[in-house]
Formats: sequence, C-alpha cells, structure tokens
Amino acid sequence: MPNKEWTDEEVNAAIADAVRIVREDKFEAFVRGRVGTNSTNADGSNTSANDQGNGNSSDSGNGAPKAKKSLWWGDTE
Repeated sequence: MPNKEWTDEEVNAAIADAVRIVREDKFEAFVRGRVGTNSTNADGSNTSANDQGNGNSSDSGNGAPKAKKSLWWGDTE
C-alpha cells in the first residue's frame, strides 16, 4: 500500500476535526462532572445533585429524622 500524499487542505481538515472532538469531549466531561457529582450545601452537608429540592430527604437538616406522613392519616411517629 503506497503512502498517501496529504494536501494542506486535508491536513487542516483533519486537525480541525481532531480539535472539535477534543472540545466536545472536554465539554461532555464538564457537564457530567457538574450533574453527576455531590455538591456541598450552605450548611456543609453533601447532597447529590439529583436529590436537591425534591423534598424526599429523610433528614430535616438538624440530625432528627422527619416525621413520616401516612397516606391516609397525616403525620405519624
């Protein structure tokens, strides 16, 4: 198989394509790092980014567990 002679346009296109791929990979890694990692709340506790603001936490923030609500009877133990 003979060696291919590259033109300047082909070399520039290959370099531009490689740079585009690296930028996309870095951006994807940045987004995954922001979305998929734990973050620190103002009180210093760590909470997963997916758990923030959904109101389903079993802790009230002061160490005492929240009173569970029954579907039919309201607050229970």
